[in-house]
Amino acid sequence: MPELALRLDSGRRKLAAALVAVLCELAIALPFLMISPNTMRGVPGPLLVGIGIAASYLLGPWFGLPVTAVAVVLAVTIVGESAWAEPLVWLPISALAGLVGQRVRHGDDLRRELIEELRRGLVGIYRDPVVGRLNVVSRYIPAVSAQRIAGDFYGAVVQPTGNVAIMVGDVAGHGPAAAALATRLRAMWRGLAIAGVSDSETMSALNETLLAEQQRIASQIPFATLCLATVAADLRSAQIVIAGHPPPILVTERGTHEDAHRPGPAIGISETSTWEPHPLPLPDELWSLVIYTDGLIEGRTSPAGPRPYGRDRLLPLLAASVVPLGEDEVDAVLRAVLDANGSALPDDVVLITASPH
Repeated sequence: MPELALRLDSGRRKLAAALVAVLCELAIALPFLMISPNTMRGVPGPLLVGIGIAASYLLGPWFGLPVTAVAVVLAVTIVGESAWAEPLVWLPISALAGLVGQRVRHGDDLRRELIEELRRGLVGIYRDPVVGRLNVVSRYIPAVSAQRIAGDFYGAVVQPTGNVAIMVGDVAGHGPAAAALATRLRAMWRGLAIAGVSDSETMSALNETLLAEQQRIASQIPFATLCLATVAADLRSAQIVIAGHPPPILVTERGTHEDAHRPGPAIGISETSTWEPHPLPLPDELWSLVIYTDGLIEGRTSPAGPRPYGRDRLLPLLAASVVPLGEDEVDAVLRAVLDANGSALPDDVVLITASPH
């Protein structure tokens, strides 16, 4: 039923556009009932059929051909064009233009559908925010260009021990290659996390995978950054492993604490890289763990101001939020960052918060 409703709505819009095109044709042709077409020889006829052909390309042959037919009738009866040449030449051209336009639109639709499916596969928003003993709030904001696919991805799963594994990653670059690689990395991380593999071993496996992809397909993707966090089932501590990624932020009622341990290198750079987990004690008071991609802090400080927005502004913004950070608080943080930038951000943004349930 929703698909039928969409088709009916699309048909109504196309019919309205076709009627507007016919009115334009009438507006061009009717003055020549009183003015001799010879005063503008060679202009009114082609202009009329041009509107019909454009309508056929934009609306498809089912709507465009009638518009072209009206243009041909007006060109013959009012403007004085050839009664034989006009329909024999312009109606087939209009039909061909309609078919070409349909194919172009079909390609655009497939590309948009592919982009949306890739995005859902990378950053699908959780329908159920409860993951183990955590409430997980996730947000994804696409970059300025809706047709550009980035390599931001994330996930959250419950491990056999009851721990909750959280991952946020960002593949360098944009486009299908970055999205495809991010999809493989996300799937691999999910399988290893569910199997209970440690974050250090998981990071090494992801690094080997990216290096292998670079060799296999001569990938132009130079590296990817990741932040892995495993929150213990008792909610008393977490283990953090960072590969060239912005560090997570622990938000409590007393303020914010950014993980200060030196991060490991991004994956995909060296076969000998290693990553060590860093302990993060979790307080008895209310808290939220915030993990994000760097698109969140790369915007402008004000609509006409310099870049980047930076962690120095993000930390006070989070500190001023109500803890734990729920849907409304996360949306308020994103609104503040977007307002500071003055428009859509230059890079995709993933923001995920985890708080005790």
